[in-house]
Amino acid sequence: MRLANRLLAAVLSLALACAGALAIVEIAADRLGHRTAVVNWHPAYAWAARTDWVAGSIRVAAVILVVLGLVLLLAELKPARVARLPADPAGAGAAGMDTAYTRRGVATAIRSAVTDVDGIHAASARVTRRRVAVAAVADALDKAAAQTVRDAVTTAARDRLTALSLRRTPALSVRVTPRSR
Repeated sequence: MRLANRLLAAVLSLALACAGALAIVEIAADRLGHRTAVVNWHPAYAWAARTDWVAGSIRVAAVILVVLGLVLLLAELKPARVARLPADPAGAGAAGMDTAYTRRGVATAIRSAVTDVDGIHAASARVTRRRVAVAAVADALDKAAAQTVRDAVTTAARDRLTALSLRRTPALSVRVTPRSR
């Protein structure tokens, strides 16, 4: 929902900025004696002048805007779903408690374990509910030498996952690439 909110906010702010700029241009053009600059707004202005506030079209538009506003408000009030991986309470030393790690925390722990392996220059980890994908960059410049540390990286990542005592251990995939020159 966070991405949808950001996209909606960007589109709405862009539309409001364009409408404001258009209003400034139209007001300036009208004051300088021209009829219209970009949009022929005179028929809409004449319609608004002769339409009462109790007209059916005004009521329908007001109801649509109120419903749209309520939908946006409810979407913002709904709490964000926390992305967490449940841990085994007994294995974590907290029997009887609800324990969990955030995905970002698991990714940081895996990345830390992988970067501690000799021969690894940098690493990144992506964690989903069912899978942990590790991408490591070896200090070696050729592919064959970079693959020699793959087993050590896999062991380090698997040991760290085991140490976290997750209820369901996600599948682990490791990719080791040579460092670019």
